[in-house]
Amino acid sequence: MSLTQEYPAAPAEVYALFTHSDFLQARMEAGGGIDPKVVSIAGTGGTAGADGPAGDLSTGATIVTQQAIPASVLPSMVASMMAGDPVTERTETWRADGDGYVADFSIVVKGAPASLKGTMRLAPSAAGSTLTVEGTANVPIPMFGPKLENVIAEQITTVLGTEGDYTRSRLGA
Repeated sequence: MSLTQEYPAAPAEVYALFTHSDFLQARMEAGGGIDPKVVSIAGTGGTAGADGPAGDLSTGATIVTQQAIPASVLPSMVASMMAGDPVTERTETWRADGDGYVADFSIVVKGAPASLKGTMRLAPSAAGSTLTVEGTANVPIPMFGPKLENVIAEQITTVLGTEGDYTRSRLGA
């Protein structure tokens, strides 16, 4: 999975949104997730709750969010293998990197042997900043694994596209 998004703001401004619980909650709600919640935001200066970040997040933060994906939007092959709406947990570990930021991320489907791991890089660009996401899905199930990995990568790419649109709208673009 590979995705690039442009934002009309400097990396520090985009990163400030990415590490704010109100923004994250609203972004998940705008994306159509079921029961979205910001589990935690931990930075070098402490942990944030539902009211927003506490402490210094300027040099790095670990963000954990959860939401369920409506089974109705999944391919029937995938939906038939799961009971109800699958819950995903997403962890992003951001750190400052020169004039930008870089993160390792993972998305785990609770109750299923499915995950996606990768990196995100938020760097300065002529337009403001560029977010580059690279990731690999892993479903260790014989015969069905590679097909499910492709489905997961496609679904996450769609979610990230929606999140990018929401982020640009919050930045006034």
